[in-house]
Amino acid sequence: MQSIAILLNANARLVTDKVRRSLERIIPRASLFLSHTKEEARDYVKHIVDNKFNVIFSGGGDGSFVNLINLVRDYISKKNTPQAALTLPQFGVLKLGTGNGISSFVGSSGGTKLLERALHAEHLDTMEMALIERDNRIFHFAGSGFDARIAADYQLFMNSLKTPAARKQFSGLFGYFCAGLGKTVPESVIRPDRGEVRIELEGDSTAYHVAHRRGTDTPVETQRQVLYSGPSTAVAVATEPYYGYNVRAFPFANLKEGYMNLRVLMAKPVSVVANMGQYWNGSYRGKDVLDFLVKKIRVTYEKATPMHIGGDFEQMAHSITYRIFPQTCSLIDFHKLAHA
Repeated sequence: MQSIAILLNANARLVTDKVRRSLERIIPRASLFLSHTKEEARDYVKHIVDNKFNVIFSGGGDGSFVNLINLVRDYISKKNTPQAALTLPQFGVLKLGTGNGISSFVGSSGGTKLLERALHAEHLDTMEMALIERDNRIFHFAGSGFDARIAADYQLFMNSLKTPAARKQFSGLFGYFCAGLGKTVPESVIRPDRGEVRIELEGDSTAYHVAHRRGTDTPVETQRQVLYSGPSTAVAVATEPYYGYNVRAFPFANLKEGYMNLRVLMAKPVSVVANMGQYWNGSYRGKDVLDFLVKKIRVTYEKATPMHIGGDFEQMAHSITYRIFPQTCSLIDFHKLAHA
């Protein structure tokens, strides 16, 4: 059996009593950790790292995964000398949260059944995922503009619900539609706010523009320092293709190893909604979207704009610098286990 620790976000939508009982039947109780607060999660991570578990599973959405890898990175860095190279453990992801983009990437939709197979597997396949860093936080996708406004409005909407039953009913995709169609989109129509943005390369690394020629997506090296300047609906970066709910928002995230997919959306929100199917499956190739492969960029807005990390609203920001983190993240690949 693999030495696997599982850290569940007790507040995640799908972390139910039934799921907990199911997990307790298949793994040792000493390997299952249920956190209700960030402080609890931090203490559990210290215990997991100190006891040298081979794999740490995240039980929650993309936000829970982002929180986990940052807690692990921070604690390992604190334990090591400054000169020591940072080595992250392997991570697994269970589909138990509101947004589950990374679970689509690794193929973990089977939940606890796939976990049981992983526990008893002689060998676990892994896949490497690059990470992005901003202000000493690491993550796999982030954005600013329209999608971050939806995340902020969703948070406000959920906070306005008075009972746990109501919050559970509206948690997830239904709640996002309520927040987006009930507040974000109408406000964007009444008061269009396609913020003026400037996106420029930082450092001396090579960058690529993704050109669409005869049905083929080809990375073409660009010499431009300023990749884009003008109005934007959203600016987002990612190192894996999925945004959550199988939305393939970053179709070029894996086109070139060691790069992030920078996606600049100029389309108005109403146009995005009208072409939602193509945006959802990653097939949209219109003039309202620009795609680049980059290693370090600075995004500067004319005025403060909402931003999110891993789908969770983060803050209002004027200037955002993204860079590829030096270490990759090793993730359990569930695709073969799903067909075992």
